[in-house]
Amino acid sequence: MTSKQVLAHLTGVFVPVVTPFNRRGDIDEPGFRSNIRRYVKAGFNGVLIAGSTGEGPYLAEGERLRLVELARPLIPAPQLLLVGTGVETTRQTIHLSKEAVKRGADLLLVLTPGYFKNRMDSAALTAHFSAVGDAVRRPVLIYSIPQFTGIHIDPVTIGRLSRHGNVAGLKESSGNMEFLREVLKKSKAGFRVLAGSALIMLDAFQAKAAGAVLGPANYIPDLCLEIYRLYRQGDLETARKLQQRIIP
Repeated sequence: MTSKQVLAHLTGVFVPVVTPFNRRGDIDEPGFRSNIRRYVKAGFNGVLIAGSTGEGPYLAEGERLRLVELARPLIPAPQLLLVGTGVETTRQTIHLSKEAVKRGADLLLVLTPGYFKNRMDSAALTAHFSAVGDAVRRPVLIYSIPQFTGIHIDPVTIGRLSRHGNVAGLKESSGNMEFLREVLKKSKAGFRVLAGSALIMLDAFQAKAAGAVLGPANYIPDLCLEIYRLYRQGDLETARKLQQRIIP
């Protein structure tokens, strides 16, 4: 698919798959393939590999890229393959992103760098994501998960980045609905915001988020998909009851 076609399908529910390992500590390739086949068959709009649920920060470069190679042949269009490629340096993020694209990534999920927190101001983050967006030929998604990184990228900065031609969206995993609404308000029309917390998924849909990337979709895929289906049909009462079921 072209980048334009990819963005047209960047909506709905996505599953951030786990990375299974065998007893030697190597990737369990048959297990990973089995999981991907299951999620494709379930009807998700796409899968994310090497995200937080997939232990992305602990994967070696070769492991991340091997996951892309394993997943790509199993995910038919228009289902999407999202790949976590964000690391601490801009240069290495660009390198990893380009290698993931070579292996078939549809979208690149780029984590906010967080080691030198006091230097990660709006100018630094704008420069980082703009450089990545300039360098790669697939859409880039900003990944905000401040409870892990300690970096709170503000809505104004996100709004500025939303006007970059290749920074296409945000995966927002803080679970803060007020923040998500403010991002939607500040961002350019068409900027895709994906909720990364199952606790707010229905509220995020109602706020006009494009979709959600849900860790619990690994083990309750049908329930997550049903909530989205009910939302699309306008049955918010039933969707809310199912949302309450998944919170515990």
